[in-house]
Amino acid sequence: MTGTAGTSLGPVRDRNLTETLMRHLSPVLPAALALALTFALAATAPAQDASAPQAGGQLTPPPGVSTSGTTPAANAEGQPQVRTLTPEQYMAELLLQIEQGDNNAMITLGIIYERGQFGIDINFGKSLEWFTKAAEANVPEGHFNTAYAYQVGEGTAPDFKKALDGYLKAAELKVPQAYHRLAEIYLLGKIGVTADPKAAVSYYEQASKAGIIQAELTLADLYLNGRNGVAQDTDKGIQLLNSLSERNVPQAINYLGAIYYLGQWNQPKDVAKSKENFQKAADLGFGLAMKNLAAYYKNTGDNDKPNQTLALQWAILSVNFGQNNQEMGAFIQELRGSMKAEEIQAAEAAAQKWANDKVREVTEAQAAAQKAAADAAAQKAEADKKK
Repeated sequence: MTGTAGTSLGPVRDRNLTETLMRHLSPVLPAALALALTFALAATAPAQDASAPQAGGQLTPPPGVSTSGTTPAANAEGQPQVRTLTPEQYMAELLLQIEQGDNNAMITLGIIYERGQFGIDINFGKSLEWFTKAAEANVPEGHFNTAYAYQVGEGTAPDFKKALDGYLKAAELKVPQAYHRLAEIYLLGKIGVTADPKAAVSYYEQASKAGIIQAELTLADLYLNGRNGVAQDTDKGIQLLNSLSERNVPQAINYLGAIYYLGQWNQPKDVAKSKENFQKAADLGFGLAMKNLAAYYKNTGDNDKPNQTLALQWAILSVNFGQNNQEMGAFIQELRGSMKAEEIQAAEAAAQKWANDKVREVTEAQAAAQKAAADAAAQKAEADKKK
């Protein structure tokens, strides 16, 4: 798909295979959408950064405990009640749990100091201290988190050997993020390690089996493009993308849409199928797919009939889902310059309606989830009462 007047918007596969959702919000969308969609799209967003510290314990106060008096639990009758703790009391309770042998609470404390949560100042030295204690107790996430600290130098001077040893130990203990991190290390030859494509693929496969979506996406991209020393295997790459698509992973759906549009990697060119994929990924809130859909409607359109109104609608939405850049600005400006006022208004109204419908969908889903949680708590309380 190529626009005119210097604007080039071809199908984007997202070579980094990551997407920052809701980074920018323009006035056309309600402000509530940013918060609401964060929850709705969590399941379809890329996996957590494999290099970030991982939680073995809870990162939020346990059920029934609030550091602000707002977290409900269920009493014997299944009705909400709250036990309020100050941040100091919560920290003291975590220390008591550690004394009583709960080693995962060490991870929780480390994360609190690493992130500065619950009114506690960020203190990388203390976070590393607790991660190290957890590692000494052989808590899997303790090994991973100390490795991360030694890699980036949080609370200590960087020590790549200790970082690699920690990641390898965490992988032995089956920490999924450790598989992913080691895959990146061996693929790119990081932290003093010689690049080893075979080892990288092995770790990507283990991370994929452990549920790290980003690892599976990267592996598909490696097979399709045959890069970084990984032998090209387009059949494997397409197979992985199809599997991810069946699980509603929007990056994979969009990637397939671009492949079908271009007719790449032994896949027949199929513009209708391409548009179907872009639409599906866009409906899941994926900004690159919205951008591709806008380009499709501007340059091709259903039955080879371009539709500027739909193009502008999806261009506006794409800006609100991470594609707020100079290219999209020029694309939107070009569209507006060639459209009638009523067409522009129709596009803006359609974008607003899509946003409102999505907010309603999210709100209903959240209400259903809260009801299910309350029902489960009541059932548990009832079962405990009968014991």
